[in-house]
Amino acid sequence: MGKIKITGLDIRDMYPLRFRRKVAGKLHSSRREWKEEFWECVKDVAMHPVVLRMKLYPHHGSTNCYQHCMNVAYYNYHWCRFFHLDARSAARAGMLHDLFLYDWHTHTKETGDHFHGLTHPKVALKNASKFFELNHIEKDVILNHMWPVTALHIPKTKEGWITTLADKYCGSFETAQRKESDPIKKKRGMDRIVERFSYLVDTKR
Repeated sequence: MGKIKITGLDIRDMYPLRFRRKVAGKLHSSRREWKEEFWECVKDVAMHPVVLRMKLYPHHGSTNCYQHCMNVAYYNYHWCRFFHLDARSAARAGMLHDLFLYDWHTHTKETGDHFHGLTHPKVALKNASKFFELNHIEKDVILNHMWPVTALHIPKTKEGWITTLADKYCGSFETAQRKESDPIKKKRGMDRIVERFSYLVDTKR
């Protein structure tokens, strides 16, 4: 994957306004190209029937789990491309980082598990490993994305560190965009075809 370099800058461009405008122009041009490349990276993951099941579960505000993962994957890809890291692995793992496949809003009441924030990365990694061959970066991203909540699970890769930022950034924005409509009611309107594939993953095992 080729690196995007910001070239053509001279000493006059170091004045803040001129510099910002030139960099913004370069990034705007790159983003159009990166958007198509991003989808090619995550398409097979995003369209997998088990991953589509995440549409059934509400997440932050009125966002479902699938949309949140797509948001994180998107920012992972762009930020890692900008810093010349493994954007493909970061994007694919971002799409899988919350593949725990249950409604965490009712999880405690239904299971007695009060530590969803600490335990769901392991559940997501276990589920993702059943259906996808993961490299060490992807495993790191999924397992350690909740740092610093999971104090002992510290990211070991740069892509993992970026994911911790992207996850908090997206989660905060999604929560701030909360609408008055009940996300539980919205869930009932999701594509029912996704429910056909519920047998593929037994999250209790």
